[in-house]
Amino acid sequence: MKALPSGANGKGSALPALSPPVLSRLTICFQEALLAGEAGRESLSSAYLAGLLHVDETLVRKDMAAVGIVGRPHVGFSTGEIIVRLKKILGLTQITEAILIGCGSLGNALIRYPGFAKYGLRITAAFDADHAKVGSRIEEYVVLPMEKCRSIIDTFRVRVAILAVPAGVVQELADWLVKRGIIAIWNFAPAQLKVPAHVAVRNENLAVGLAQLIHSVKHPKERGQNQSSSTARSQN
Repeated sequence: MKALPSGANGKGSALPALSPPVLSRLTICFQEALLAGEAGRESLSSAYLAGLLHVDETLVRKDMAAVGIVGRPHVGFSTGEIIVRLKKILGLTQITEAILIGCGSLGNALIRYPGFAKYGLRITAAFDADHAKVGSRIEEYVVLPMEKCRSIIDTFRVRVAILAVPAGVVQELADWLVKRGIIAIWNFAPAQLKVPAHVAVRNENLAVGLAQLIHSVKHPKERGQNQSSSTARSQN
């Protein structure tokens, strides 16, 4: 388990509600602003962001105006303002604690990924049901047994769980976590979870994504249609 500073429990004030398409576009804009800032670019034009998002410039300006970001004519939007404003809007200014369950190859990679910090996510502890993995070290984390999971959730008021476990056990695990107070699950198992309405789930099914990618390779004529339908959904 990783040591935490006192008071870092991930709680914060309510954030404005954003529709899924707007949230998706603003998240991409935030990511691009981070990259631009690291490269020393002081502004991003609406034309550039529109091209990145495959939408009209008017929609970019509308999204930005909705969260209080106003661009300058012939200059664009301030990179720094995008980062600061969207960090607040997206709820990234405070640390969100998460637990990770499943310390196989994928779990190892997720623990080692340094980019979570930019989005305010911190893995508090890592767990595995395989006693052969318990006690092993991944970076600064020591893999804990599942028997300690409940106490860590309660002690650190964890509300987010990252699951990198086999499909056959993920639903039962998710049910158990929801009963323990978890309200957001990032699921990397190749299975669609069924959870109560108050619980948010993000399914990252790598097998489905791979199948769709291979299908697009085998059917090149459909690639343009898929891009058009994707663009249409992002404009809603």
